[in-house]
Amino acid sequence: MSRSKDHPPPARLETRAPGGKEASAASPRVKRTFFFDVVIALALGGALLTGDFSLLANIAALALIAAAAIKVGVVQILNGKSGRAGESVQAWEKAYGVASVGMAAAIGFLSCATFIAKTPASIAIAATIGAIGHLALSPMREAGRPRLVYLQAGCAVPLFILGLCFRWEFYTPVAIAAALGVAFAVIQGAKRLNRKTIEGLGTERKLAAAMDGVIQGLAMFDSASIFIEGNRRFDELTGLTAATAAQAPLDEWFVGKFARRLEDPAEAQRLVEIGKLVVGRRLGGSVVLRHADGRFLEFTFRPMPEGFSLLVDDVTLRRETEIRFERMARNDDVTGLSNRVHFRERLEGAVANCRESKPFAVVVIDLDRFKQVNDSLGHPFGDKLLKKVAERLQKLASSEDFVARLGGDEFVLLRVGEREDAGVFASRIVEELGKPFHIDSEKLMIGGSVGVAMAPQDGAQSDELLKSADMALYAAKDAGRGTFRFFDTAMAEKARRRQQIEADLRAGIGRNELEVWYQPIVSIGKRRICCCEALVRWRHPTQGMISPAEFIPMAEESGLVAPLGEWVLRQACIDAKSWPREVGLAVNFSAVQFVRADVVEMVKRILRETRFPAARLEMEITESVLMNDADSVLAAIDELRDLGIRVALDDFGTGYSSLSYLSRFRPNKVKIDQAFVRDMAKNNAALAIIKAVKAMVYELGVDMLVEGVETLEQLDILRENGADEAQGYLFSKPRPAREIAQIVADPAQLVRGRKLILPPCAPWMKRYERVSPSVVSLH
Repeated sequence: MSRSKDHPPPARLETRAPGGKEASAASPRVKRTFFFDVVIALALGGALLTGDFSLLANIAALALIAAAAIKVGVVQILNGKSGRAGESVQAWEKAYGVASVGMAAAIGFLSCATFIAKTPASIAIAATIGAIGHLALSPMREAGRPRLVYLQAGCAVPLFILGLCFRWEFYTPVAIAAALGVAFAVIQGAKRLNRKTIEGLGTERKLAAAMDGVIQGLAMFDSASIFIEGNRRFDELTGLTAATAAQAPLDEWFVGKFARRLEDPAEAQRLVEIGKLVVGRRLGGSVVLRHADGRFLEFTFRPMPEGFSLLVDDVTLRRETEIRFERMARNDDVTGLSNRVHFRERLEGAVANCRESKPFAVVVIDLDRFKQVNDSLGHPFGDKLLKKVAERLQKLASSEDFVARLGGDEFVLLRVGEREDAGVFASRIVEELGKPFHIDSEKLMIGGSVGVAMAPQDGAQSDELLKSADMALYAAKDAGRGTFRFFDTAMAEKARRRQQIEADLRAGIGRNELEVWYQPIVSIGKRRICCCEALVRWRHPTQGMISPAEFIPMAEESGLVAPLGEWVLRQACIDAKSWPREVGLAVNFSAVQFVRADVVEMVKRILRETRFPAARLEMEITESVLMNDADSVLAAIDELRDLGIRVALDDFGTGYSSLSYLSRFRPNKVKIDQAFVRDMAKNNAALAIIKAVKAMVYELGVDMLVEGVETLEQLDILRENGADEAQGYLFSKPRPAREIAQIVADPAQLVRGRKLILPPCAPWMKRYERVSPSVVSLH
């Protein structure tokens, strides 16, 4: 890009030698040498006019005039006055070369003729001065054209020396030597000057090439915002060229022509304002604008001593990446809904404007059976289900509502309206999520629980509101799921109690406030106690006995179940060590314990420390253990089984896919949940399920234990249908370690209900008789 009219560049002539590598000198040097040529030519012409060779003088004068005309034309081209450019400059360069060589030959011939004609000495001296002076000034005149210097010297010097030889005087040897010395000096000077000229032009070209090689657009402006110089990339990105720059200052061009190229033309004013700050306050600045074609251009202003520079960069890829990351930071990548971060921003804004606007509800939604679907059918399938849920929620929401996914299977909505409207809306959500989802070839029923908190009555701050909605959600789950609850103060009290219990439990584990109780498991066929299940109890120092149903779920959620389970296993092994060898020990293992990589080492260490036989230990697990990283869990179970530990699948039949888990890891025993036993006598379906399970596990070689046996009628039905073991209050409720030790030491106490610690069981005792002294009947 060239300079504007207010800052014209120095006129220069650039030619190329045969090979295209050499460049020429500048026009002021041509003007100076031309002036010297005219003076020498006039002096020589005047001398000739006083002699006898008037014709020859006229010819020489015409040659000088022709050469001068050629030089004047070239100078005019370089100054831009002739209107010729491009190929015309090259043609004039050739004409100039021919004329300059012809002029040198004419001067040499004129000098030769002067000596041969034996003109007066004054004329001969003038001819000598003219020839030598013309030759001496040729390097300056022909800088960048060493070949023209060689040709001019080759044409003038031999003729000059030839003329001297015809007119031999006392000064002739000196003149010849001077001519040869001048010729040699001229040639060497031309070479050095050409080399320096090429170096200077090469530096300038490198600078221009460096500017054009910059991938950003770069331009410089003066303090009046007038364009000085820029590279090609600046032209491409902005369209500002030398022609457009000469028409108006930068600020007028930005607001005028360039504004039409932007997506928002009003943004161009920002460039003008930054430019004024750079010039006025000597401060840098940058701004990113969007082009009408979708590109993002970054304009960076930097102050300079006499103006400023402007760097323009195409940052489309970078800006699109930033936008994508911003979207990822504020949107959920699975459902496309807003994420927790974006939701918190909207919630805080809604809370801030709550006094001036209508009340609103925070509606938290949790899918009831999503985990089972995700674990059994895979995460990609679970993602599809989440997308379907998001679509249903968006259809239910109005244009004013805000829908987001908090994470996992939890969603949240902000809905403007009164409490009554929020209740109707929550009911519609429960109803919609209770409908089946059809994904691929699967038909899924998952359902959802909803908690609602109203602003501002349920919380004046965003954290408080969200906490209240979570409490309401927990209440909906405790109510049986598939429903909704509004927050009330009783929930806050319950949550406070949960927090207190968690803190007390954490401390209670270290203060030995926990106890291990045991409930016998009876072998129906052998009619004796075959095992005892370890059950943890908590004797709180101020609240007394706290139900396991209250602190066990809380321990699992908080992660305390891992240290609690380790303590229970160690204590149970210590207590059971004194029992008869034929009585085993059943201990429950939580899914949280199997998340730990050291569960196998933990069991080995406790068995080693307590010296309890692994063959007497039975590990009870639920299906939830297998839902988290089933492969690693199965590997751990197999390693424990190799130690001799038996494995029982607890709460069989109540999970999402019991049969698949049963076939995967083949337990030694399955425990039928008491829900099937409770109505077995009246519910034929429950009895049919028990029969089917027994037939299945019989083929697999797996024992069946039935929980919750409380009546003789239930025991008779189970015995008739092949149940292997039974457990329930019919035999004994859970007992402390001291009491259970007496029972397993003398199993006959089970039939002595009136004498010791067990409740009366007379009707049951009469139905069974002692078989032998070593086998106690179960009455």
